[in-house]
Amino acid sequence: MNAPHDDSAWLDAARVEAWAGEIRVNLVRLIAILLFYCRHLFEVFVSPASSPARGHYHIVVTAIALAWASEAIILHVWLSRRQFREWLKYAAVLWDTLMVTLICVAAGSPTTPLALLYFGIIASAPLRLSLRLVYTATAAAMLGYLFLLGYYAWYVIGFHRYYATPELRISRSTEAITLLTLLVCGLFAGQVVRQTRRIVILGSLIRAVADDREGEAPAEPIPRVSAQTARQEPRPPRNEAGGDR
Repeated sequence: MNAPHDDSAWLDAARVEAWAGEIRVNLVRLIAILLFYCRHLFEVFVSPASSPARGHYHIVVTAIALAWASEAIILHVWLSRRQFREWLKYAAVLWDTLMVTLICVAAGSPTTPLALLYFGIIASAPLRLSLRLVYTATAAAMLGYLFLLGYYAWYVIGFHRYYATPELRISRSTEAITLLTLLVCGLFAGQVVRQTRRIVILGSLIRAVADDREGEAPAEPIPRVSAQTARQEPRPPRNEAGGDR
């Protein structure tokens, strides 16, 4: 049997699907940026002039959206020309994490619903079929959330005021649950990649076994002679001495 003893089938599939997965992620990225920015514009339109959604916050969000969309457009041009490199998916994940962190910083608090976008970064990693990328996305999301906590406590509020005012503090249980949930999400994403790898290797083994069976020459069937046919077969004549002639 010519079954492969290495992961060549998985490596070949992962190389092609990583490029295809990056295209799909980038398309979803562009659509998400458009939808979220349209939601922001609607909030600005219906809010009063004194609303925090207007003014400086609107300018910062617009700049982040333009930078994020520019990265997605440049990435689309590279991918459409099949200029895909191994480092590209890591750079895209880290850029997404930076953009999410910056927009949460603009919101001013780790409790903003925009922090949920960290889960989207982890969820996008398995589409590239890379276990290391899943680990990178999970670690980056957790570090980004930790940065938000430190930025809020030590810069927005102030170190002494934050710890001296219980009403301003974010509970330790909220912080721990959020970090653990990001970690568990990364573990599930990693299992998706592992399961896909097993499916690809199993499919390769099944195809190899099928090809070997098709290549083998079929054995010639042994003729079966019934008792009735054997009795009807003519026997050689005997001589007078009783022996065969």
